[in-house]
Amino acid sequence: DEREETESKLRCLNHCLQELPPENREIILQYYQGEKRDKIENRQRLAERLGIPQNALRSRAVRLREKLEECILGCLKKK
Repeated sequence: DEREETESKLRCLNHCLQELPPENREIILQYYQGEKRDKIENRQRLAERLGIPQNALRSRAVRLREKLEECILGCLKKK
């Protein structure tokens, strides 16, 4: 059932987000927050707040997303 699969993915995502250190969880959630111009502005503010260039923020977000993807896949395999 498609709905059940979606719910499993969401449960795994939430579980994996909780496994991240709080600072990393905040970074990844803020990085993908908003749409279009708002997303760009959010990323600029986040990079400024962290005191890093936007390229460094992008690299950090990619690494965090890869960690989350691995965790989610592992979680889904257990179910």
